[in-house]
Amino acid sequence: MQKLIFINEHQLSLEYQQGNNEALGGLYQHYYQLLVITAYNYLQDTEKSRDVVGVVFEKLLALPLNKRQTIVLHPVKGLYPFLVIVIKNKCLDALKTKRLRDEIKKQIVSLINLKGTNEVFIRFEQEAISHLLNNLPNREKQILQLHLIGYKNDEIATQLNISYNTVRNTLHIAKQRVKKLWHIFM
Repeated sequence: MQKLIFINEHQLSLEYQQGNNEALGGLYQHYYQLLVITAYNYLQDTEKSRDVVGVVFEKLLALPLNKRQTIVLHPVKGLYPFLVIVIKNKCLDALKTKRLRDEIKKQIVSLINLKGTNEVFIRFEQEAISHLLNNLPNREKQILQLHLIGYKNDEIATQLNISYNTVRNTLHIAKQRVKKLWHIFM
C-alpha cells in the first residue's frame, strides 16, 4: 500500500526556495486555474491569460537559488500572494504594450489614410520649406514667399516697390541659401 503524503502550500513554497523544481510543479498544478482567472480579470482573453501564467512559472523555474531565497513567503499561503502580484504586473505590462502598439498602429493608419503618399510628402515639404524660410533674412524670406505663391519677378518688384534686378538677385541668393540649408538639415 502506497502512502500518500500531503504537503501544504507553504511547505511546497519552502522546498521551491531550496531548489526543488518539482515543488514548483506542485504549486503550478495547485494554483494554475486561480492564476489564470486572475490574469483573465485584467486581459479578458483566456489564451493570453494562460500564456502569462505559463511565462511566470517558466521564469520561476529558471530563477537561480540565491534569487529564490529572496522571495518573501506568506506564513500560510506560501508563494501564492507573490504569484498573484507577479501575474498582475505581467498583465499590466501586456496591457501597456498593447496600448502602445495600438497607438502606433493608429498613427500609421492615419498617415496611410491620407489621400495618398503625395499628401504626406506635400505636408512634409510645406513644413520643411516653412522651417527653411524662417532661417532667411526678412527681405529674402518675403521675396521668396511671394515667388512660391506664384508672383512673377516684375509683380514682386511692383508690390514691394523695388527694382526688378533687386528681386531677381535677392531671389537667386535666397534660393542658394535654401539649397545650402536643405543639405544641412537633410
